[in-house]
Amino acid sequence: MKSTSDLKFKLVCLLIAAVLADCCPECGPIFAADSPAAEAIPFRIEAPYAWNRSDRYVPPDFQSFFPDDKEAGKQLDLMLEGKLKVTGIDQRLSLIRRGLRHCTKHRTTLLGQVGNQYIWNREQQDPRAIELMYHASVCDDGGVAHYAMYHGPTVVSQRSSNLVRMLMEQYPKLDAQMQQRIAWGMRTYGDKAQTRTLLLGLLEDHRQLVDLTVAGTLEIWKTVFETDPPELGRFDDVGLWMIAFHRTDVSVTHPRAAELLREMVLKPLRGQEELLLEYVTRVNEGRETAVVLLKGLKARRLLVDYLEKRNYTELDFNELFSARVLQKRRLQEFARFLPVDAPASRLPAYTRPSAGQVYAYQAAEFVAPDYQSFFADDVQAGQKLDELYENREKLVITDRELLELFRRGLRRSSSPNTMFGWISGALGWPRDPRLTEIFYQALDPKGPEDVRKAALYYGFGLGTDKTRNVLRALFHVYMAPPFDDTTNRNMRSRILWSVRDHEDDKYYLSTLFAEALREHAKLSDVALQQADSAYKQLTGEDPPNADEYSSRGVYLVIFGDESASTVPASKQSVSQRLGESPHLLAKKHLEEKGEVNVMVLVRGPAGLKWLIDNLQTEPKLPIYYAGLLTPELIEKANNLQEFKKYLPEEPPGKN
Repeated sequence: MKSTSDLKFKLVCLLIAAVLADCCPECGPIFAADSPAAEAIPFRIEAPYAWNRSDRYVPPDFQSFFPDDKEAGKQLDLMLEGKLKVTGIDQRLSLIRRGLRHCTKHRTTLLGQVGNQYIWNREQQDPRAIELMYHASVCDDGGVAHYAMYHGPTVVSQRSSNLVRMLMEQYPKLDAQMQQRIAWGMRTYGDKAQTRTLLLGLLEDHRQLVDLTVAGTLEIWKTVFETDPPELGRFDDVGLWMIAFHRTDVSVTHPRAAELLREMVLKPLRGQEELLLEYVTRVNEGRETAVVLLKGLKARRLLVDYLEKRNYTELDFNELFSARVLQKRRLQEFARFLPVDAPASRLPAYTRPSAGQVYAYQAAEFVAPDYQSFFADDVQAGQKLDELYENREKLVITDRELLELFRRGLRRSSSPNTMFGWISGALGWPRDPRLTEIFYQALDPKGPEDVRKAALYYGFGLGTDKTRNVLRALFHVYMAPPFDDTTNRNMRSRILWSVRDHEDDKYYLSTLFAEALREHAKLSDVALQQADSAYKQLTGEDPPNADEYSSRGVYLVIFGDESASTVPASKQSVSQRLGESPHLLAKKHLEEKGEVNVMVLVRGPAGLKWLIDNLQTEPKLPIYYAGLLTPELIEKANNLQEFKKYLPEEPPGKN
């Protein structure tokens, strides 16, 4: 008989095969081994390679490296569809080089395959593939650049001075995830001593580099080697650094909040006040938060050392300042310190929320989200919101104006889900209480399910602050229909995941499920099972009153009978093994090619535990499925139709 692991392995293999077939229906590998070719290959990738030449630095250049060849783009599409066979590494990499600009299918997936096939975790990394990814990593298309950088330069083992310099020049332009990957790659792949030498070489020539490159190199050094580079003092004037912090004992309503925070900045900089280039405050997550821009590494070190020793003080971020910062944080006051050719911020202008406003998610008593009342039914606002989204790269609006338009236009927008993703990124940092209120009101279980999912996904993920009202609203979302498998995975599992690292939130949420379980008679079998499961996941324990509903619901268990090759033999062996039990409701044996699987219905969680314990005693039998029998499950499987009579008739009014 197949073991459970064998079955899972085959399922995974089938899934991977389906994905690959979708991307490239042609059988065989995407990239075949190299083969000699007599004819000249146009735009063949040959040495000297920009990424590892030693005579001079050659930066990546997408425009020069990838030709503007529309016909090659069509050929590359055909290759990916399995309609054009291209043999040999040189031929394939050449076609990717020529056709990438105008390829219309799976460009990011294609680059990921190049990296996986020839670079990442390969003992012999192909320099031609590295060269292609080196130049693709600066593409204007963010997706292409991301996949090329992720699967290429960040995981090269035999680093060169050119490759390291390119990574450090790109570092300030990259998001935090990619910055972390660069550091991870340097810690994980290649000779660490060689990496140290290459980074040190950059620092020795720091006068020849722009400040951002040097500052990025210092950041990477600290992350990779967990210490400062030699002679750190020579970099005292390098870089612009942005630090945000707040005090937990100073609220936004304190009349001197901004002044108190500014005094904390000036103390360690006394006599060197010119190093403080800018000071502003923001309201973030309901807290008065100071943001400072400092000149030089020394000023950064002085302030951070001081703040880390202060009581009631927490750092929000401490990072290198670059043009990328203004694409994720609403800090337009800092834009004047960027080069004149730096890209303008695409975020709306910051306006300070009213300190006296109390929103539903903050209220002392629970105020349930109300989708219908909060979001206006305004056709014109919906059209305007869609137009604004289409022109989002040229946004000229304040955050207050955008939030109000969102509230009025969401219901009539052509794509509410897209709007949630956009506004979440468009407002960036700081987290505006008005935005949190929008996410909160969208959690209404009576509102559209897709809107609910989007609000949960973008508004209340892992690490976000959650008030008691937010947690109670999430509980109501968890307990609201539908109870289908997709909703369980996409919504219910995400709710529990969102409080994973916060013990107080986990505890409070568990008390709400415990409260619901105390009134289990009001719950349908499926809602009861969901509440029971949530409590166990949050606490690691059974609910206090689990025995009260231990016989509620009908559970299906499917397992393999390895002791039998025919149904009669299986019936005999399973009957001997399970015996007579009040937990048992029904059994069904299925035989195919000499292998027998058994379906057993048991009564309630107690019956489920009894059966699983039995199957896990020696000799163990592989369990393929164990879960509540539901109408959805019966509908999906023809061989479960006879079990339909065991489904309970739920009275109206139960969740």
